[in-house]
Amino acid sequence: MLPSLAMQIWSMELWEVGTLLAIGVAAGLTGGLLGIGGAVVTIPAISLLIGRDIHLAQAAAMNVTFFVALPSAIRHYREGALNTSLLKVAAPMAVLAIIGGVFVSNVTPNELMKRIFGIFLIYVIFQNVRKLMGGRSGLRSFLPFDLWFFKKSTGSSREMEASSGTSIPPTSVKKTRGLMLGGLAGGGAGILGIGGGLITVPLAELLCKLRLQEAIATSAAIMCFTSIIGAITKDLTFSSIPFYDQSGTAQYLPWYEPIRYAIWLIPTCIFGSWFGAKLTHLLPLKTIRVIFICILAAGAAKMLMP
Repeated sequence: MLPSLAMQIWSMELWEVGTLLAIGVAAGLTGGLLGIGGAVVTIPAISLLIGRDIHLAQAAAMNVTFFVALPSAIRHYREGALNTSLLKVAAPMAVLAIIGGVFVSNVTPNELMKRIFGIFLIYVIFQNVRKLMGGRSGLRSFLPFDLWFFKKSTGSSREMEASSGTSIPPTSVKKTRGLMLGGLAGGGAGILGIGGGLITVPLAELLCKLRLQEAIATSAAIMCFTSIIGAITKDLTFSSIPFYDQSGTAQYLPWYEPIRYAIWLIPTCIFGSWFGAKLTHLLPLKTIRVIFICILAAGAAKMLMP
């Protein structure tokens, strides 16, 4: 089996390898710049540039997420931003939910899944355009969702303390809210095939009243668990997903097909993520956001075109 997999990996067309390497850089840069997993770039790019099924693109992206989330989680943990009490409650629920989400995704027809993902991208674009027009600055502007107006004054005061350098304890979170966060984030990530940061960060602020730094750090840590389980579940069930050719005949791909693509995405995605984090402090925020919107717009158009 392993020799066969190795032969399949190295038998890919040169242009496909080059395209995947470029996609990895773009996804990593986006993740590093905006603090997300990069799947919102990887999935539409594989579908648009290589012409592969969205289920394959999702599976490949899920295999990459862990390698983007782990370095981020370690960095945030060392900085003391991780809310371990929320992690202990939300992570197990998120793991269970992402398994269920993957199974829901597997039985969803390809065209419907493309529409769902396209609508999700439009929502992310809309929120980023709002931020671009509003001219917000600072860490808040990196959130793909604009949920700050939901926050209570207590949450805002905690962020003011944090930004002033005052050492404050982790936010106390009710267990029910943590379970709800894990269920929604894990289920959404499994269905969409993304890391889940786009869902977890705003929910952590809205439901659990976490500071932004805590929300991002805890989201990255949760993704370290969900990405592994989600990728394994997707890979093991991948061979049961039917792919239909132009004649309408169902075809089935081997379980390792997503790994063939992930192998080429991972190295450049890691590099892009590291470099993107550096660029965060060099490029104007509006420039970063415009680039992100353009990338998502191209992906959404591809997903929603008949």
